[in-house]
Amino acid sequence: MTDRTSIDDGLSRRTVVKASAVTVGVLGMIAPATGDDHHDDDRHDDHHDEDDHHDRGDDTDTDDEFEIEPDTTIMFEGETAGWIGVEPEEIEGEENPTLVLEEGEEYEIGWEQGDDASHNLELVDEDDEVVDEHETEVTDDPNEDDTFEFEATDEIVEYVCRQHPDTMRGEIRVE
Repeated sequence: MTDRTSIDDGLSRRTVVKASAVTVGVLGMIAPATGDDHHDDDRHDDHHDEDDHHDRGDDTDTDDEFEIEPDTTIMFEGETAGWIGVEPEEIEGEENPTLVLEEGEEYEIGWEQGDDASHNLELVDEDDEVVDEHETEVTDDPNEDDTFEFEATDEIVEYVCRQHPDTMRGEIRVE
């Protein structure tokens, strides 16, 4: 009977060890995810509190603002996932950067191909309407016609690709 008890105890210990390992593994996956989700929710809520003025409901990153000097050429690479800054140097590689422009000053803006999809570039007001015909034609082969000069006015609030308005949209602040 002593041998039988040892075998039963061994099986019980093995079962308990396996069950414990599974429980620890599952809890190990749940705890960090729960903690990260809570942290992300807090950060997400803080971000919305700061950016309530930007109510389009898209995932545009508005944390990075870039002051652009007058008479500067602003170029983007057209990617369906977002406008990627090409020039000036301070926006290079930034997705949908917020442009801070000086009111009444002249700028040039345009785009070059990035992903072979058709795009256009529009400067729009708070009602998402094109301001003063500041827009390019829809094309998948941009050229020099896909840039234009404009005067920064407080009416201009965003730049957008009409083909991909949920992802290719960035804020313009005119001060």
